[in-house]
Amino acid sequence: MKGKWFLLLILSLIFSIMFSACGFKGNERTRTSSTGQILNLLEAAELPTMDTTQADDSASFSAMNQVFEGLFRLGPDNTPVPGVAKEVIKSKQGHVLTFILNEDANWSDGSKVTAHDFIYAWKKALTPETLSPYAYLMKPIKNAEAIMSKGDPLFGRIDELGVKALDNKTLEVTLEIPVPYFISLTSFPTFFPQKQEYVKEKGSDYALYADKMLYNGPFLMSNWSTSGWTFKKNPEYWDRDIVKLDQINYRVIKDSSAETNLFETGQADRAGLSAELVELYKDHPDFLTYSEPTMWYLKFNVDRIPIKQRKAIQRAINKEAFVTNLLNNGSLPADYFFPSGFVKNPTTGEDFRKKYGNIVSYNVEEAQHYWQEAGSPTVTWDLLINDRDEMKMIAEYIKNQLETTLPGLTININVQPFKQRLALDDAIDYDIQFWGWGPDYQDPLTFMDLWVTNGGNNKTNYASPVYDNIIREAVNNLDDLNARFESLQDAEVILLKEDAVIAPLYQRGRAVLQKHYVKDLIVHPFGPDYSFKWAYIENKDF
Repeated sequence: MKGKWFLLLILSLIFSIMFSACGFKGNERTRTSSTGQILNLLEAAELPTMDTTQADDSASFSAMNQVFEGLFRLGPDNTPVPGVAKEVIKSKQGHVLTFILNEDANWSDGSKVTAHDFIYAWKKALTPETLSPYAYLMKPIKNAEAIMSKGDPLFGRIDELGVKALDNKTLEVTLEIPVPYFISLTSFPTFFPQKQEYVKEKGSDYALYADKMLYNGPFLMSNWSTSGWTFKKNPEYWDRDIVKLDQINYRVIKDSSAETNLFETGQADRAGLSAELVELYKDHPDFLTYSEPTMWYLKFNVDRIPIKQRKAIQRAINKEAFVTNLLNNGSLPADYFFPSGFVKNPTTGEDFRKKYGNIVSYNVEEAQHYWQEAGSPTVTWDLLINDRDEMKMIAEYIKNQLETTLPGLTININVQPFKQRLALDDAIDYDIQFWGWGPDYQDPLTFMDLWVTNGGNNKTNYASPVYDNIIREAVNNLDDLNARFESLQDAEVILLKEDAVIAPLYQRGRAVLQKHYVKDLIVHPFGPDYSFKWAYIENKDF
C-alpha cells in the first residue's frame, strides 16, 4: 500500500515544479552590456509589508535589502561592508560603537540620511504599540531588553535606549554586552533607517505602496502589486557607480508548474527544480545546486498538542525517503534543529553538531510507543501550510506518514495564502505548522533564542524557565565562550528531546536553473537572502 502511495505521489509531482530562489557569485566581470541590464526573477509569495520594523518573512527581507540599507550590509563574502556608515569606532572595551555616516548617503528624494533616521526606526521597533517581531535582535543595545519587557521599570521608555546622535552624521550606540556580531546585525532590515517626517506624513499608507516610501538602497521600488514588483536603479544611492543592473522584475508565481516554462522561454532568469526534474536537468549548463543552513520542521502549538503526541510525531516521519523522493535537491534529513556546518566551537573548532549529532530520529516503534502511552487517541489536527503547490505535496506526504504510523490520528491540511498563514501564526491559531527558519547572523543564538518565553518568533505557546535561563546566560555572559557554546548545545536537547517543541525534517538544499549570463548575484547563508547590488548581465543574446 505504501509503495503504491509513493508511486502516485511521484507521478503527481511530474506536474509540479518546486520553486527555490538562489543565486551565485560569478566570475570576475570582463565585459558587460551597456544595455539590457534587466534581471527577471520569480517569487513564491506576495510581499506582506515593506515596513522594515514590521516584517518577519524572508520575501520581505530580501526585497528590503535591495531598496534600503543599514549602517553596514553583507558583502559578497558574507562579511559586513560599509553601508550608510563609512566606518565604526569601537571603545576599548567594545561597549560603545560610534558610527560615522557617509556624507553622500541620501534618501531617494535627495535628502540626507542622518543618525536621527536610525534612532527613529530603532525606537519604533521597540515601542510597545509598534513592537517589531524581530525586536529581540536589539537586545545587545543598552536598555533594549528592559524597554520591551512588561513589568520592568523601563518598559516602553524608548528614550532610555542606548543610542545617541552626536550630530547628523554621527551615531553613538552603547551596548549592554559587546557581542561580536553586532556590526553584522546592522545589515538586517530591522536595523534599517526610516525618515520620521516622511513616515508621519504618509500615515497609515506608509510602506503599503511603492510611491509611499523613501529608499536609500541600491534600487528603488517603482511598482508593487500582489502579482509582482519592480526595482529600478536608485540615482541617489551613494555607491551607484558599482550598481550595474538597471531594473529587476519580480513575478509572483504560486503555480510552480509554470516556473521552468518561464525559464525555458526566456521570461525568467532563474527557476527551481522539483525532484523528478533534477534528473532531467542535472547535466544542463544552467543547473546549480547549493546547501544552506536553513531548517524546515513541524512546529506545534503546545497548548493543543500534548507532549507525548508531539514525541510520537517527531519519530513517525521517514525523513530519508522525504528528501530523496520529494526534494532530491541536496537537502539533508535532519534529526536536529541547529544546522550542520554553520557555526564552530570557538575553542575546539568542532561543528555545533559534533556533541549531540542526531537527537530525534525516525523510529516507528518509538513513535507508536509514545502514541500508546498517550492512550492511542482518536484525534483530528490541522496541518497549516501556505498555498504553494510543492507545499501541498509535502503536506500530503506528512499526512500519509502520520496517519499510517499513528492509528486514530487524522490530519487535515489547512492551505492558506502566505499572508493569512502569517496572521494565523502571529495569533498562534493553529495545531501543527510546516515552517522554516534561516539564520539572521552567524552565532548559535540566531536559532536557539527563537524559543524563549513570549519571544517575537516563538509563536508556539512554549515556555520553559530552564530554557530561558540558558539563553539569558548566553546573551549576557561572553566571558567563557566555550561554556556558552556548550550550554546552547544543551538547549537544543531540551527543545527537541525533553520538550518536543518541534519535529525537525530537513536541512534545505537548492537545485535551480540560472541563466549563464547572470553574474555576481550573491546568496547569503544568513540575514537577508540575496544581494543584487553587485549583480550584472554579461554576454546575453538579445
